Amino acid sequence: MEYCLDTSVFTEAHRRYYGFDIAPGFWVAIENNIVNGKIVSPMIVKKEIDKGKDQLATWTKSMAGVLFVEPDERIIENIQIVADFIENNYENTGEKLQFLGNADPWVIAQAKANELIVVTAEARNPNESINKATYKINGRIKIPNVCEKLDIPWIDTFELLRRLDVRLGLI
Repeated sequence: MEYCLDTSVFTEAHRRYYGFDIAPGFWVAIENNIVNGKIVSPMIVKKEIDKGKDQLATWTKSMAGVLFVEPDERIIENIQIVADFIENNYENTGEKLQFLGNADPWVIAQAKANELIVVTAEARNPNESINKATYKINGRIKIPNVCEKLDIPWIDTFELLRRLDVRLGLI
């Protein structure tokens, strides 16, 4: 495995630019790379997607046995590292609870535990600032920012497609 995909990769692709009806090649390419062992995702990502009860949720059910991974001991150890980092380095309690309450920390922990590259559709938060009184980070907590601080490589969906040499819509 090389890449650990965040929920946003699937939901953004499905809702925006790679709908099943207009870009089936995207989904075939993802499936091929799952089968080839290059792509993985935490089980909690599937659980987030399943809430949608749409075509994407149906697709994730078909991928359940090969794409989504239950946390093992190493991932559990790393989720604690990620959670401690968030708790000790970010200011806003609401932001911390929101971040820690979804799949984001699990994606990061799985990548860290298995030396994978995180793939997310989230943009880096350029507006982080340090509270001079507490020395903690203000602003929205985003996967790219946390990855950078924990020395975990990350890319977006388009870079993933480039690295996997996926070509859509060739004429």
